[in-house]
Amino acid sequence: MLCDYGCDQEGIHQFKNGKWCCSQYTSKCPNQIELNKQLHIGIKFSREHKKKISEACKNRIYKTGLIFSDEHKKKISESLKGKRKGVKLTNEHKRKIGLSNKGKVVSEKTRKKLSDIAKGKPSPNKNIPLSVESKKKISKANKNTIEKINNKYPIFSKIEKLRYNPDKPGEKEIQVHCKNHNCKNSKEQDGWFTPPYQQFFERIRQIEHPEGNGGSYFYCCDECKQECPLYNLKVNSIINQNNLSDDIQYTPSEYNIWRNEVLSRSNYKCEYCGNEATHAHHSRPQKLESFHSLDPDYGIACCEKCHYEKGHKDECSTGNLANKVCS
Repeated sequence: MLCDYGCDQEGIHQFKNGKWCCSQYTSKCPNQIELNKQLHIGIKFSREHKKKISEACKNRIYKTGLIFSDEHKKKISESLKGKRKGVKLTNEHKRKIGLSNKGKVVSEKTRKKLSDIAKGKPSPNKNIPLSVESKKKISKANKNTIEKINNKYPIFSKIEKLRYNPDKPGEKEIQVHCKNHNCKNSKEQDGWFTPPYQQFFERIRQIEHPEGNGGSYFYCCDECKQECPLYNLKVNSIINQNNLSDDIQYTPSEYNIWRNEVLSRSNYKCEYCGNEATHAHHSRPQKLESFHSLDPDYGIACCEKCHYEKGHKDECSTGNLANKVCS
């Protein structure tokens, strides 16, 4: 049986009047849809009629799961453009919208659109004064801890020793050693100080970043910085005095390869005391014989304590070596 409503499709449903239709409802028959479109073209509803339709549609429960075509979505979007501009939502309405959107995952495409829309617009929270309690909560949430730093910056945590300030329990104020070996806050003097935020993360950047030079050491004051031989050391001038043509240096990645080779060769055991080895010591000082800097045969695996107590002492201390000029 063919559809009796003129679409020439197979009739699937039979109505009480005996007619067959391709769909469950005559309004869904393609031919009837076209006829309805033609009938309603040019019809204009009065404002009163629109109001009646709007009131009739209020509180109506619509069927969920309906899938609209892209063309239909585009028409709806164009019809709504500019109509809601300047509409102020009540707090209750905002709360309902927030609850309905809770837990929804926003796609990357939608995030990009929202970001493009927000560009150049002032932040809604700008110039809003925060209470002291709110500032304290935000500061506490954003505060770095030693555990966070160790997980995020593994190379830095192996080179620099950190602790919390014992004079301020509960505040988790991070302290480090001053690089100047003569300073009371240095590792050699078993001292500590609290570095500024900028100095702390500049040191991390120089160690962790692929293009970092491993510098920006911690200094508790400008006097320590100027006095420290490592800060004032000019490698290029020393090499020029030795009449060497090329500057023999190595990158942090090359140093890490050398260090891993020295440590793995001793099964990560200190060659002085037998404890776990975390440092690699140059038996031929880099300052005096830089061409042996990356030779594993001149590397000694050791723990941190032995590195500074047995590797760098007396004539081989960092301060003495930095002040030598090779001949």
